[in-house]
Amino acid sequence: MLQVISRVLMALLASPAAQAYPEAPKSSGMTLAAIILLGMLATLIFTGWMVMRVFQGQAVLPSPGWFNLAILVLSLAGLGVALYLTLIEATSIPAICGPIGDCNTVQQSPYARLLGVIPVGLLGVLGYLAILAAWALRKFRSGRLADYSPIAIFGMGIFGTLYSVYLTYLELFVIKAVCIWCLSSAVIMTLLLLVSLPAAVQWLAASEEEDQ
Repeated sequence: MLQVISRVLMALLASPAAQAYPEAPKSSGMTLAAIILLGMLATLIFTGWMVMRVFQGQAVLPSPGWFNLAILVLSLAGLGVALYLTLIEATSIPAICGPIGDCNTVQQSPYARLLGVIPVGLLGVLGYLAILAAWALRKFRSGRLADYSPIAIFGMGIFGTLYSVYLTYLELFVIKAVCIWCLSSAVIMTLLLLVSLPAAVQWLAASEEEDQ
C-alpha cells in the first residue's frame, strides 16, 4: 500500500501540472508554519493554566536540573538565528532558505522592519542577549537581582512567543510566504518559554507564600 502511494506521489510530482507550480516548497512551508502557530498557542494556553494553578494553591513540581542548561543552549541557538536574520535584513542579501518556504519574500516585506526602521532580527538579537544576561546573573551571581532572574527569563519567553505568534500569523495570512529561519526562532522561543516555566512557577509560589 505504501509503495502504491509513493508511486502515485512521484507520478504527480513528475507531471507537467506539478512542474507548473514552483511554489510547492512554499506550500509545505505554510503547513509547517500553521503547525508551529498552533503549537505556540497551545504552549501559551498551557503556560496560563500552570500559572493559574499556582494562584489556586496547587502543588508545584520541581524544575529538572537540565532545564537550566537548556535555557543556555536554546538562547545561543536563537542568537545565532537572529544574527543571521539581522544580516539578511540589514544588507538585503539573498537568504539561504532550503527546500521549505520563501525566506526572501518575507525578508523583503515591510514587516521585516519594526516601524520601517529596526530590523526584526535585531530585536531577536537583543531579546536573546537579555535572556543570556539573566541566565548568567542567576548562574554566577547572588542577591536580589539574581533572585528575579527566573521570572525575568519567563517574562521574556512569554513576550517572545507572543511576538512570534504575531509574526507567524503575518507570514501565513498577510505575506503568504514563510521563512524557515523565522520559524526556527519561533520554535526556539517557544521551547525557551517551556523550559523557563517550572522555575517561574516556583518563584511565583514562593512569592505567594511570603505574602500570606
